[in-house]
Amino acid sequence: MAYVALYRQWRPQDFENLVGQNHISSTLKNAIVLGKIGHAYLFSGPRGTGKTSTAKILAKSLNCINGPTPEPCNICANCERINTGASMDVLEIDAASNRGIDEIRELRETVKFAPVDGRYKVYIIDEVHMLTTEAFNALLKTLEEPPPHVVFILATTEAHKIPATIHSRCQRYDFRRIGVREIEQRLADVVQHNGLDVAPDALKLIASHADGGLRDALSILDQCTTMDDGLITSERVRQLLGLIGHEWVWHITETLVERDFKAVLLALNELIVLGKEVRQILLELALYMRSVMLFKAAPTIDNIELYGDDRIVLGKHSDLFTHEELIQIIQLLNEGANEARWAPEPRITAEVTLLSICRRSVGGDMDGLLARIVALEAQFSGMPVSYNQSVMPKTQVIQSAPPLTRAAPIVSAPPKSLSVPEPVKGEPTSEETKLEKIIVDSNITDDIKRIWDDVLKELVAKGKRSVHACVSQGHLIALNDKQATVQFAATFPKERTEKDDYRGMIEKILEQICGKTVQLCCILGTVAATPKNKSTVSPKSKPVSTGVPLEGTEHPAVRQALDMFGGKVTKKEEHKGD
Repeated sequence: MAYVALYRQWRPQDFENLVGQNHISSTLKNAIVLGKIGHAYLFSGPRGTGKTSTAKILAKSLNCINGPTPEPCNICANCERINTGASMDVLEIDAASNRGIDEIRELRETVKFAPVDGRYKVYIIDEVHMLTTEAFNALLKTLEEPPPHVVFILATTEAHKIPATIHSRCQRYDFRRIGVREIEQRLADVVQHNGLDVAPDALKLIASHADGGLRDALSILDQCTTMDDGLITSERVRQLLGLIGHEWVWHITETLVERDFKAVLLALNELIVLGKEVRQILLELALYMRSVMLFKAAPTIDNIELYGDDRIVLGKHSDLFTHEELIQIIQLLNEGANEARWAPEPRITAEVTLLSICRRSVGGDMDGLLARIVALEAQFSGMPVSYNQSVMPKTQVIQSAPPLTRAAPIVSAPPKSLSVPEPVKGEPTSEETKLEKIIVDSNITDDIKRIWDDVLKELVAKGKRSVHACVSQGHLIALNDKQATVQFAATFPKERTEKDDYRGMIEKILEQICGKTVQLCCILGTVAATPKNKSTVSPKSKPVSTGVPLEGTEHPAVRQALDMFGGKVTKKEEHKGD
């Protein structure tokens, strides 16, 4: 007698032996008991999950001599004919090869005839999504109102390709992937019944590689039994499936941690020499990195299958990567695996992927992105930026423009006879108007600088690194009882600081330092001239600015701001008495 494959020998013959689909078997059994048998069913799900087997079990339950019954006997003439495929009342049609309108027309003619032996005539149409649009349209009327003795069972792996008009006429049942533990238990029963010698870790490896399909698992086990009459070990299973093994995955992972270009290229070369598929190498690395990421996020997780059971090694590797690094590595490995599928030289794709991982950036959070944006804004505005990651916090970016000295104040203090109106809260003013209302007293420049340094230190102390990276691009240039004016050289940090969250944080810290509630005012550029209105002054008055900038404005930031607002750099003038 010809040899029968294991997956055919162990095809489930009743609902009790249907593995991993309890939600479907219980529903169908209840429908049979209650007499609520539908005229059309749609079974959808991945390959090897029991769709066709369930259809045949349902057909036996309907046509069994003791039926309709939820437990077919499998010994009566009707059940035996269905098991051997000789029943005239159960027709299994392959839609991939009978997909045209002519085949559907022929089916419409045969449904009129009564069943030969059983109660129902059952049509099992496998891979129904392969039917043409015309064939689906021809089937609609028959599927909607078939004769009372006809039951249609449509099976497909791609339910999204089924027209909505077909969906609406069927009861849909979704088959799920079978769990690794359920497949492993089924394989253990098969091994015990057939007297095979298989190591437990080999069974688990087969179950994991089956991807939720019991038929695939039984096929792999069947193939392993032909390799050797002795013990089937996990090493033999890896050799048969072309897997690279945990030891190699761990070795490559450690080379990626150390960013050792030479070691990772040598490891890849040795695996290729051993005959391993390049894409499989990248996929197994991605699976392991996913396990490391999950273990790092939830070390006590048990319900999710991880690649590799050695939790000591997982814990060791999870401590060597940040969460952002793991996400970046997994993305690179997945992209490399997809490209390797179609690349003319997959090895080049793998080498580029592994070297890119070795050159990965440290971190990748929004704070780091904000710091880089601030640095670029300052660079384009012409102000140099210092960003030393080994000295500063991760997202700290410090403005390194040379400070203004007391010897060359931006604007001298005007006499008391010259009054400058305070800005009205809520009054819309342009950047130039704001600049005209700023008065900087040269006697308190050092105090203002000290206060601003205290504000920045307080942000770092509170762990507000992203706020510090943005606010540190500005300089406190004026402070009075009501308002603190901060000058920025770039647009982005100014606008970000003006938002409620950053503004409220800065105003609260200033209140703690100064003991007064002040309102934050942000401006662009550098301080310009004093107000343009003139007033009569005493001959004894000290030299003041009358719209003409003083010496010391050769500072690059001052020149940039003056050019922006139409100012000119000239020598100092003095008021003389009449």
